[in-house]
Parts: sequence; structure tokens; C-alpha cells
Amino acid sequence: MARQSGPADQARALMEQAQKKLTTFSFFGSKTQKSEDAAELYKKAANLFKVAKQDKEAAESYNTAADCFLDTPNNAHEAAGCFIKAAGCYKKENFKDAATALEKAIGLYTADGRFSMAAKYEKEVAEVYEENRLISEAISHYETAARYFETENSPSSANSCMLKVAHFAAEQEDYAKAVKIFEDVARASMSNKLLQYSVKDYLFKAGLCNLAAWDLVEAKKALNKYLGIDPNFQTSREYKFLNAVTEACENRDEEVFDQTLEEFSSVTPFDNWKNSLLSILQDKIKKNDEDSDGVL
Repeated sequence: MARQSGPADQARALMEQAQKKLTTFSFFGSKTQKSEDAAELYKKAANLFKVAKQDKEAAESYNTAADCFLDTPNNAHEAAGCFIKAAGCYKKENFKDAATALEKAIGLYTADGRFSMAAKYEKEVAEVYEENRLISEAISHYETAARYFETENSPSSANSCMLKVAHFAAEQEDYAKAVKIFEDVARASMSNKLLQYSVKDYLFKAGLCNLAAWDLVEAKKALNKYLGIDPNFQTSREYKFLNAVTEACENRDEEVFDQTLEEFSSVTPFDNWKNSLLSILQDKIKKNDEDSDGVL
């Protein structure tokens, strides 16, 4: 009794058919038609490899299908779709190959002026690098995604990408860049009633970055500037916290600093990002206090 072929065997048979389509000479059928037919066969093979849970083989088949589509006119959209599917398969095997496949699709979308699609997948590339802690690469792609979202008049999505950049910039101690982004997004959000509720958090984060940079003069100036961005900020717990912490920093008063943190966090716990900045600030207060006492 003959062995029944499984999805992977069927996929390989389809790949052989596709290869024959491309290499066999015939007076019938144009080169374009041969490439299109081969592309469809490679797509079917890729789908079967997915069923067989052979993701690497599926990704390579989608990539080959994309290349076949690119050998024909007016099939860039089909090729981009294949690169996207290849990326989905590569993610389980090799994130760098996944990013490369996405970037090929993005190139096709930008060439065709489809910036909303390009933005969507630029953000996905950024997320791939973020998940693998390649932060510099993630920052670059989030910034590019933001530009594409702006091109498509999607400010909310653009701001979301830039806020990611701001958080990473602060983690890399590029506080000036982080502050500028938080302030810019806060200003932009004030013009949209649906986004205004987030403004105090953006200003709060900008204020923390100013303090972490240990530029206390700028930190005090910034607090006044932020009231110009959002007058309601003055009555917020975040504003009062920043004022109190700035004063504690000026006085090198660890006790007041710790008490202020405890009072605030008992109502609104700090997330990991804010805790990290506050820990840096706490160390700087201690160090500057020791320096002023001649201990170090």
C-alpha cells in the first residue's frame, strides 16, 4: 500500500511544478504568465508547509513567490503580501530574517505611495527589534513609522511611536531627546479632547527626565513652561510631586525625597520606567549630598 503523502510532501511537489514552470521552454505562454503561475504554486506550497508546521520552509516558499511576482508587471502588491507572510513564519525561526522580509514589503509599499501600510509594518519591525532588545534599531524604525503615520495624517499613531522613542531615549540617558518628545506630544494632545487626559502624564515624564539629568534650573523653568501647555497641570498631584522633589533635590534632602515618593505611590504606584528614573535621581541626591559634605 502506497504511503499517503502529507502536507510537506505535497508542498515539495508543488515547488517542483513551480520550478518546471520557470525553467521549461515552451512556445505557449509568456514569461509573465509563467512567473505568475509559478508564484501561485509557491504560495500554495508555503501554505502547506505552514500546515505541516515547517515554518522555515514556508517562509522561503513565500519569499520565492514574492520574487516571482516581482518578475511580472503590476504585481508589487502580491509580492509585498508574500513578504509579509514570510515574515510571520520567520518570526518563529529567526527574527532578523523576519525584519528583512518586512523591510522588503515596506519598500514596495513606499514606492507605491501606500504609506499607511508602510507605517503599519515599520512599527512591526520596530516591535520585532524591541522584543529582542536591539533598542537602537527599534528606535530608528519607530521614528520612521511615526513619519509615515504623519504622512497619512494619523497623529495619534505617530505620537504612539514617538512615545516609545522617548521612553527608550530616557533609558539610554538621552534625557534631552526624551524631554522634547514628551513635550511635543503633550502640546499636540492638547488640541484633541480625546487625548487631553494623557497630557499630565507626558508632562510628568518630561519633568522626571529633567530631574534625572540633574539640571535643576531647567527642571524649575520647565514646570512653569508646562503650565503654559496645560494650565490644569498646576492642580495635579504630578505637578505638586515634581515641585516637592525638585526642592528636595536642591536641598539634598533624602528624607523629604523618600517621604514624597511614598505619599505619591501610596495612591498611584509608579511603573517600572518611572521607578528606574526615580532610582537614578535618588542615587544622585545621595551622591551630591556626600560630595557637599566632603565624604567623597
